[in-house]
Amino acid sequence: MNESDNEKARNLSPLSVLREFLNGDFLLKGFIGKYYKGLLIFIFCSFLYIGNRYACEKQLATIVALQKELKDVKYEALSTSAELMQMSRQSNVQEALSEKGISLEISKTSPIIIKD
Repeated sequence: MNESDNEKARNLSPLSVLREFLNGDFLLKGFIGKYYKGLLIFIFCSFLYIGNRYACEKQLATIVALQKELKDVKYEALSTSAELMQMSRQSNVQEALSEKGISLEISKTSPIIIKD
């Protein structure tokens, strides 16, 4: 036991701890050395999780931007449709024709339906 106590005391000195760290021996001992395969799998899965989350957030930002653009286009189409309806009213058509100097009048007789 005297030799093992002496070896433990030697391993606890700051110089030996630094030497063990620089050599990478601490990776082979203790928890890390025992479970390095599980730790590698955990690190790999963590990278996959982070990458997947980043990709999802990027897609969500794209979806939000496209939804906003769709909403703007719908409002534009609605306003254009309302403007076209306003322009195609009979009174507006007559006013536009009179401004351009075209003399067309509304027929006072109803149209005749021709049957076959």
